[in-house]
Amino acid sequence: MALAPTAAITQRSARSNTPLVVLGVLYGAVLLASWSPDTLHLMMPGSLEEGLKGGFNPQFFPTLGSVMALFSRPFTAASFLLHVAAINLIAARSAYLDGLVSRVPTAHSILLSAVVGPLGLLCHQLTKGTYSLLAALTGKDLRPAARPVAEKSGSGTITIMPYE
Repeated sequence: MALAPTAAITQRSARSNTPLVVLGVLYGAVLLASWSPDTLHLMMPGSLEEGLKGGFNPQFFPTLGSVMALFSRPFTAASFLLHVAAINLIAARSAYLDGLVSRVPTAHSILLSAVVGPLGLLCHQLTKGTYSLLAALTGKDLRPAARPVAEKSGSGTITIMPYE
């Protein structure tokens, strides 16, 4: 998405849900493999009985020690990495697809999303805002020119002209 944003294969794969489904299935399988009898207790320590005693007495907040114990397990750490990878892919895909519509550069936002997903989305919104502000100040549209998209198949070519 960052290296060849206008390539047909990039656009098709970015619009496809297949990578998200694959990550979801892998995440589910690894999460299931990471489950053990004490997992729920580590995630939500405390007791319901103590929590229902008078006043505000929350019981089910994980402690730092229990989170450290969970992530010291290889399958739990792997499920966390797959979880983060899915979030970052969704963020990068969102910035990329929005960039195609709004005609703003997205390579920097996509690369940032690959590492820290939500900050990549923030960067994309700042880029869009910057282009809007510059257009308002200069009276010119400084975005890259819209290009027609040609989709080829065995039976011919369809060219979609950009809307202006």
